[in-house]
Amino acid sequence: MHGFDKFFSRYFIAIVLFFPFTALAVSNAGETVVERGNIDDDYYAAGGVVDIDAVVAGDVIVAGGELYIGHLIEGDVIAAGGSLKIRGEIKDDIRASGGDLNIDAVIGDDLVAAGGSITLSPGATVGGEAWLAGGEVHIAGTILGNLKVTGGNIRLSGTIRGDVELEGGEIQILDSARIDGELNYKSPRQATTGADAVISGGITHEPVDWDYADSGFGLFFSITLMVAAVLFYLFFPHYTLASVKRLGSDPWSSLGLGFIFVVATPLVAFILMLIVLGLWVGLSMLALYCVALLSGFLIACFFVAERGAKLIKQDISSRGRRLISVIVVIFILGLIQMIPLLGGLSMFLLLLVGLGAGLIQLRYVYRPAEAGS
Repeated sequence: MHGFDKFFSRYFIAIVLFFPFTALAVSNAGETVVERGNIDDDYYAAGGVVDIDAVVAGDVIVAGGELYIGHLIEGDVIAAGGSLKIRGEIKDDIRASGGDLNIDAVIGDDLVAAGGSITLSPGATVGGEAWLAGGEVHIAGTILGNLKVTGGNIRLSGTIRGDVELEGGEIQILDSARIDGELNYKSPRQATTGADAVISGGITHEPVDWDYADSGFGLFFSITLMVAAVLFYLFFPHYTLASVKRLGSDPWSSLGLGFIFVVATPLVAFILMLIVLGLWVGLSMLALYCVALLSGFLIACFFVAERGAKLIKQDISSRGRRLISVIVVIFILGLIQMIPLLGGLSMFLLLLVGLGAGLIQLRYVYRPAEAGS
């Protein structure tokens, strides 16, 4: 996937090393979530608007329509939303995805971001390396390490202390750009380079037929899936754990029901759509079908995380440890899915068994008193 296999393998190691297995202490959800003051532990939130202008002693994991994150975050920031603005000081990593990302922060370590539009403002500083994937990517800040970008339109006007690797449809190196290392880029055409731009190392251009949909999707999907897993567990913890237990106790029934659901539901939906009165029923069924597929895959991820923890004799009984373990699993699956044939088959089987277990468990959602539910 155009070099992102290196990203996945490297970042999996980083996430194991730098993510502490701590308990989830503070969480919030609602249409509008506002946080001020001091938070002495990790913070998790979801909402239509999430506004965090606080001193947070741990990590911040948030998702929503509009996200505002700032002031001082001692740990990592993991975020996904329609629009995202990050300011202030983030002492560790940022991993973010969304429609419109605006980053105006001092980042202690690495930056990983994917979205429709990504802007690194002139006042922003990345202490480590940066991996960016987006339709429009503008880097005006300072990056102390290496920079890797995949984008439809890439504009570089900031300072990069390391090497730069770009892959895009349109690449512009503006007059104010400073690159201390080498510039290597892949594009259908040569980059537009300003007369005053400074590139200390060599320049290499590889003409390629470029397709952003293929190049950026893996990064965007992995980050989004990671945040979706956190939110799914925060909102439905009992259902998630019960479905994982159901999958462990009856994997073959889960596999069979998942397969029947995957095959039969779209067929029924399309038949209903051919009937005038059944059009909206069919469309609604397809929408629920997509939700069910995502939920099923997330259940499978939690199942793999639990079995993996037992295999290496790790306790993930707390919410924080369970969430961190499933994040690690998602990054591992990001590596596995790139293996030809085996990767795709593995993902499909996980989807089927997780989906089937989730559907079976739905029978018991409103009957908690029954044994084995």
